[in-house]
Amino acid sequence: MLNNRVSKAVRLAIAFGAASSAVFAGQVVAAGEDGADKVERIEVTGSRIKRTDLETAVPITTIGKAEIGETGTLNIQDILSKSPVALTGSDQSTSAFTTTTVGLNTTELRGLGEARTLVLVNGRRFVSGTIPSAGYGVDLNAIPAKLIERIDILKSASSAIYGSDAVAGVVNIILRDDIEGVELSGQTGISSEGDREKHSVNITAGNTWDTGNAWISMGYDTDKGIKSLDRDFSSFDAFATNDGIIYLGSSYPPQGRITFNDAEGKAHSFNGDGTAFDGALNDRTNNRFNRAQFRQLITPIERKYVSGSLNLEVSDDVTMFTEFQWNNAATDGSTIEPTALKVNDAIWFNDKGGPGGMSIDSPLIPELLRTNLKNLGVTDLNQTTDFVRRMIEFGPRDTSLERDTVRAAVGFDWDIDGNWMLSTYATYGQTTQTQQNGGQVNVERAAFALDVEEFEGELRCKNELARMQGCVPLNLFSDGLGDTPISQAAVDYVRSPAKVYGKVEQSVFSAVLSGELPLELSGGNVGFAGGAEYRYESGVAQPGDLAQTGASSTNKAEATEGSFSTTDVFAEASFPVLDSLRIDLAARQSDHSVTGSSFTYNLGAEFRPTETLMLRASYATAVRTPNIANLYGGRGETFRQTGDPCDGLKLDQSDSKSATVRANCLKDAAVVARLEQTGEFTLTQVERQSTGGFQGGNPDVKEETAETFSLGAVWQVSDELSITLDYFDVEIEDAITTITRRTVIERCYDDPNMTVGCNGAYIRSVRGVLTDVNTGSSNEDRINTSGYDIDIDYRVDTDYGTFGAQLIATYTDEFVSTSQVTGQENITLGEVETPKIKANINLTYALDDLNVRWKLRHWDSVVDNLNTESAIPWGNEIGSVTYHDISAGYNLTNDTKLIFGINNAFDKQPAILAQGSQYGSTGINTNTRAYDVQGRAYFLNFETKF
Repeated sequence: MLNNRVSKAVRLAIAFGAASSAVFAGQVVAAGEDGADKVERIEVTGSRIKRTDLETAVPITTIGKAEIGETGTLNIQDILSKSPVALTGSDQSTSAFTTTTVGLNTTELRGLGEARTLVLVNGRRFVSGTIPSAGYGVDLNAIPAKLIERIDILKSASSAIYGSDAVAGVVNIILRDDIEGVELSGQTGISSEGDREKHSVNITAGNTWDTGNAWISMGYDTDKGIKSLDRDFSSFDAFATNDGIIYLGSSYPPQGRITFNDAEGKAHSFNGDGTAFDGALNDRTNNRFNRAQFRQLITPIERKYVSGSLNLEVSDDVTMFTEFQWNNAATDGSTIEPTALKVNDAIWFNDKGGPGGMSIDSPLIPELLRTNLKNLGVTDLNQTTDFVRRMIEFGPRDTSLERDTVRAAVGFDWDIDGNWMLSTYATYGQTTQTQQNGGQVNVERAAFALDVEEFEGELRCKNELARMQGCVPLNLFSDGLGDTPISQAAVDYVRSPAKVYGKVEQSVFSAVLSGELPLELSGGNVGFAGGAEYRYESGVAQPGDLAQTGASSTNKAEATEGSFSTTDVFAEASFPVLDSLRIDLAARQSDHSVTGSSFTYNLGAEFRPTETLMLRASYATAVRTPNIANLYGGRGETFRQTGDPCDGLKLDQSDSKSATVRANCLKDAAVVARLEQTGEFTLTQVERQSTGGFQGGNPDVKEETAETFSLGAVWQVSDELSITLDYFDVEIEDAITTITRRTVIERCYDDPNMTVGCNGAYIRSVRGVLTDVNTGSSNEDRINTSGYDIDIDYRVDTDYGTFGAQLIATYTDEFVSTSQVTGQENITLGEVETPKIKANINLTYALDDLNVRWKLRHWDSVVDNLNTESAIPWGNEIGSVTYHDISAGYNLTNDTKLIFGINNAFDKQPAILAQGSQYGSTGINTNTRAYDVQGRAYFLNFETKF
């Protein structure tokens, strides 16, 4: 049974580098006595017990080295995102409009989030590459594709084996260890539009001797990215209306805009020079500003890396290994549009009732504008609705960022008696992020530079101390695109460069004892593995100094700093009850320094009724403990309108407030005083818009828990054909999310036991006005998803070559998030990022020195919004799309190979999802988690050995 036809098919699949759903992982070791009866034992992903079978109770898909090389992949996130079971977490497009995560490449399984997908390298944890204030996720930039032997995707929860975070599954990246001699490789690529140049060079050297092996590798990659202007669909500021796509443009133009609403509510808008502002929509010749001209469709990235490994037999019974990785990923000049400054609020704080302003007689104001505003009764610009400007002289908001990842691992394996093995290892990983953000404004200095006077025929800042510090007048009425921009001296005085720093550290210590117990069942001895693991993680993130004090045009942001540790003990046993039946059990007890103890377990079964058929089932519980961002994420300022439950409260009770809300409002003395004074508590428009607040981490958040179930079959129909079918079901409880501030304040006032301030959730002024409502991480939702994974693999040898065809598909029949507080369901199955069907078809052909691959990737038809009442009627339904990637490789000699490929060969264009749609991405006008934005692209790969 050990050499059954299922195992044979798996070996054949690996030999041709195809993705397979029944594959093995890990190091191959010898067991038993030397001679003909020697049996291989292997360690599979999803178990610490070395076994003789290649299949387990838990479904696994593998992406082999050949497939990685033949698709022109420089970043493994590109190939993972094309797997039906995986989805992009963050990539060079989704992060283009962010700052701290720009250029980050992460992955997630089953669309359940990158924090619920555990990424391993050689079966061991890898340090997060995400700055701690933004979340948690391994940056796949740090793991060069050239060094990978294969990628195992474990499609089930596995916390009992690997610990926290393995909720959606595990991505186990196995590095090469078979390097002999010197390998040199290079790759170049370009899109059919003549942009997004990619270049890569790698040199790797290795050697194997009687007692070990070693290798070292270094390389350089560059990806030039794409500007939004370079693709028609992203070249303009688009907005989706009920009638179609229109040009929106920003009403924050480089020439400035001043708007005043008269007593009848009519808006009067002027450019900075006093001429009428033409803000007509869908007219690219108007005064609106096209933000797309500064935006990035795909962020450029440059990467340098060095990696190495040493495996050594220390003695007959002891072996050791060391491995290290250093990676530097940099983005230089990733840009978005210049700062949009609203002077009323950002500088004068009028939205919070601030007294700042500018007299209509200020010498900065052009005469035509002064006349027009005076005719409307304006005496100070703080009376205007909007005084806004695009700060184009300050340049685009650009981010120059570097992430340095260092990781080292060392371990020893001690063969105690030919049966029992003690395996120990320690790893240390660190990611540091340094970045320089440009284009921001120092609002404190801007206030001085706007307060000017005329002296000896020249304008100067009124404040003498500010003048001594270099203050010069800031003329926001000048035309940034005309002949009179803001002076360079004013830009230099007001500019606010920001340095951001972040660091993540991870240390892991593990020891595992494995072997066979002296307990023999009908199918053989019981396998056992048990051990302990200690993990420590810490993180710090420091925004720019002015951002921390609130003196920058960005929102105020606090620093992030925190740490946690976890100590785990675990055990696993495999019971060969019969030759045809195996039961696997695993359990883990964890003690987390913040959230306390948790217990998880796995139960799996494999049954082989015939030599060609395996039935399998697994049930597992899992946890995701909160990360640094969830627990200690520095609070960031926000000003989104929240609403006040007490607004409209009347002394005579003629309002429609509930008894609970009324009682809670009357607990606050400031609300009561105003109510008694005027007979009602009704806020002004400025007061309604004055509610700020913060959102960030929460040290009281607890772990998520999950239950997963899978049931499937592997059928080796013939030597050429295999079929795998698995059903999966995942339920996550207490999913961590950040609720809106409106929800926070409504929950406070709906609670009969509320105390004033609601434990720090809100603050009121002496006038009873809500000045702050705060929110943070909390355990809010229940997430359910289920469906089917199918893999059909056919390979046949003929006189004309070896032909292969493979279908890998996922059919999802449920994806819903339910609030544990209100019971409200959010069903997303069938929307853009959650199609019912995702599928790949891999066609391969090999003859002598020629290899050809044709990969078809299918994304099912979807809708942008299942809620038809709020959906855009003309563009809600989006048809299915199938991408074609074609490559051919030829061995020029035994040691030299060329590969040429075309990705998205038929140049399929993405669905248009503009602002106003549910799944459109800012500045991109589509969704890059679902659709390709690059278009057709070519690559040429060269590999040689000597």
